[in-house]
Amino acid sequence: MELSGPSGWGGLGIALAILVIGFGPLLLLAVLDVSGTARKALVALGPMGICVGLALLVLWCARRYGEALGWTRRQAWLLAGMFLGMGLLGGLGLWLGEA
Repeated sequence: MELSGPSGWGGLGIALAILVIGFGPLLLLAVLDVSGTARKALVALGPMGICVGLALLVLWCARRYGEALGWTRRQAWLLAGMFLGMGLLGGLGLWLGEA
């Protein structure tokens, strides 16, 4: 990733935000001794945050580099929708599966 311009720094910022938002709840779960609803929320928020962040990253890359990558708007929105759906369904499954 080239960091000589603002678009490179923006992409790096989004990637770092995905890491913090996605792995932050899992780190809190490892450090804190929580149970009940708080535990269910932390278990579900980690992977859900990663998938939602990847959907945002796909949309950002499609907006900036879509023509160079050969992506159509439909392809970008479908890929972002796939990540969003995976995140929501995965988070729901983890929420319901956590005892």
